[in-house]
Amino acid sequence: MIVYIPGRGGSKRIPKKNIKLLGGKPVIAHVIETAKSLDFVDAVFVSTDDTSIQKIATEWGAKTKDLRDEKLSEDHVDFISLIRGDVQRFVDDDEDLLFILPTAVLVEKKHYTEAYQIYRKSAPQLLMSTIDYPISPLWAMQKDSKGFWKALHPEAIKMRSQDLPQTCVDAGLFYMMKWKEVRKFDSFIVDKLLTYSIPREVAVDVDTPSDWKVLEELYTKKSK
Repeated sequence: MIVYIPGRGGSKRIPKKNIKLLGGKPVIAHVIETAKSLDFVDAVFVSTDDTSIQKIATEWGAKTKDLRDEKLSEDHVDFISLIRGDVQRFVDDDEDLLFILPTAVLVEKKHYTEAYQIYRKSAPQLLMSTIDYPISPLWAMQKDSKGFWKALHPEAIKMRSQDLPQTCVDAGLFYMMKWKEVRKFDSFIVDKLLTYSIPREVAVDVDTPSDWKVLEELYTKKSK
């Protein structure tokens, strides 16, 4: 299995987010170190459009290639676009892929190892890190055009919580996959999808300055 970390340099809400210091070292360095410690990983690659990220990734032991195509580094580019257009620079067709976000700092070796055991045993096309919903989304409501609130799933409103099916959501941290199969889909919702439930205190998807503050607080707490 090969690790692919997409380290784009153009973050606007948190400038240079992927190399911002956390605990005295670049955030992406934490992720590289954990990825390199995994027994089932053959190589760790960072794909980036930024020379400063490329330099730091190399210094911390990751492999890089030429800078990523500018068209694959714009704001609208999603994960599937990278799977289809960039991953092949790093991974052979028959290799499995561990796709890790560069801010997945709180994910530990044990989490990846447990997820890999599920992946190896059940052989899905994709295994996604997820978190459980604290309240079922089947009870959700939305505002209509007149300003009144309506149930999204009226049939579920009268159901007891213990009778509702289990639900979860993408944690935005990591994905294990047969990438050659996954690239045929338009999203990460594939035919054979399994999940690995990550602890909520680990699941920080860093998009805004407030997210970064939460990450810093949790990292400090974890480091004590």
